Amino acid sequence: MKVKDKIQLNNVKREQLNEPNLAYYEEMMLYIRLSSSKSEQHTEEILLELLEHLLEAQKEGKIAEEVFGKNPKAYCQELIAEIPSETRKEQIKFAGYISLLFLAIVSFLNGIVGFGFHYLFQFGTGLSTFHLGSGIAIVLIDLIILYLFILGALKWLKSTAFKPDKQKNKWIEFIQMWLVCTLSIGLFMLVIYLMPEFGRSVSIPTIAFAGIGVILYLLSLLIKKYL
Repeated sequence: MKVKDKIQLNNVKREQLNEPNLAYYEEMMLYIRLSSSKSEQHTEEILLELLEHLLEAQKEGKIAEEVFGKNPKAYCQELIAEIPSETRKEQIKFAGYISLLFLAIVSFLNGIVGFGFHYLFQFGTGLSTFHLGSGIAIVLIDLIILYLFILGALKWLKSTAFKPDKQKNKWIEFIQMWLVCTLSIGLFMLVIYLMPEFGRSVSIPTIAFAGIGVILYLLSLLIKKYL
């Protein structure tokens, strides 16, 4: 069974849990899944096993705490330690997929927005000029920022698991994530603003960036197919 099939099966079976058991299990699921360096295949297998075990216990009138204990975080950490790490090949494929998807979105939006502003509001030009050297440098730096943002977001989300006052701090956590996202976007823009121009100058129609975005998106789907 493929990973996506296991995830779908998990989603279906999870609906059979009562509210307290569902809340307990979903915290465990979030914490385990956020261990990004671990094999996704093995991770989903363990999550399904935990779910099956809890469903059987629920039929006997038991609650999740009776099954997994009063310290689910420690229990999950023990499980995570037993999950093998993702292979380097799979890590590279996943990084390639995320990088291409990010570049596809940025390129497509740049093309569509630039084209729209020029032809609808006569703002800017229909031709974009950039320098290859600085363009490549901006892309590489932005990918590093993206990687750090994703890593930081995963660690932050993992740190919010199993907090008893999670619902009370919901708005505080939302503001924190909003600030991090705003800072990341600001850094992306700052790199573009501060990067000196160097390398060969190239001019292409602004709308061509939308086409490049589509091509990059198709390439990302091709990589994802073999993940």
